[in-house]
Amino acid sequence: MSAPPMPNSPAAPHVVQVDLDERAFLFPAGKSVSQLIFTATGASVAIDLTFPFNQTRLAPRLAVLAADDAAVLARCLTMAVYQARTQHAISETMHITIDVLANGYRLQFGDMHRPLELLLGTACIWRVCQGLLRVVDVISPVQSH
Repeated sequence: MSAPPMPNSPAAPHVVQVDLDERAFLFPAGKSVSQLIFTATGASVAIDLTFPFNQTRLAPRLAVLAADDAAVLARCLTMAVYQARTQHAISETMHITIDVLANGYRLQFGDMHRPLELLLGTACIWRVCQGLLRVVDVISPVQSH
């Protein structure tokens, strides 16, 4: 029997919960989303959703990204907000499009044929950027000179 990991050990998961506003939705499921949960475990980041209602029992997992992919997504999301234009976070294992809309942002996970679309309002987008950057920092800190 092994001991549980210490809170600051690399094996311990690091969780960042981001509260969203009433303008966050997931399609095609047609669900309201109240929270994004970023969980860093090892060299990956899981993105989970919290729904205020879920009678259909939709799984909360939106995506699992490698550390490098999570860093690319964090940068692209931040650039989309600053530049107010579409960004693409693309790698061998990830394809996410970030569209700037009149009242918020649309994150499209996957290809055009069967995408998951997460709509986020402008009031919560900076919290999402901060939460993702915080969890990326935990799993891949940059060493100082």
